[in-house]
Amino acid sequence: MALNDDIALLRGLDFFDAFSDDALRMMLFAAERRTLKAGERLFSKGSPAPGGFVVTSGLIAFVDDPDEFELDRVGPGTLIGEFALLAASERPAHAIAREETNLISLPRSLMHRLLREYPDTAQHLRDQLLQRSMALHDALQNFIHRMEFSES
Repeated sequence: MALNDDIALLRGLDFFDAFSDDALRMMLFAAERRTLKAGERLFSKGSPAPGGFVVTSGLIAFVDDPDEFELDRVGPGTLIGEFALLAASERPAHAIAREETNLISLPRSLMHRLLREYPDTAQHLRDQLLQRSMALHDALQNFIHRMEFSES
């Protein structure tokens, strides 16, 4: 995939809205590329999450137990591990390639470096995450209210 195609792919992800083309270019130059064969594991449930991945082609399935049903499937243009780009965490499920899959690996250390070098981007990302957290809070409160009402 050409650099401009990769920039366009990242542009399609909400997480990277505030990043300039220069910041995205710098990120992509420093990022690693990975190719997984069908059946190969990207990561295991409970393992440390040192960063995130962007799927450029292929298909990744998330499973709670490798022998059980799939929780979700994602394909090209998906950011895996958004939270791991910002803070230390563990992987919540196993991630397994269902076909040959290409990914851009984005380490948290790279993201932190970019956010230090582009403080306006960091502020925008902070605001975006705050808005999303508030929307999630409101949705959960609404759900709780409906559950309490339906039990009455």
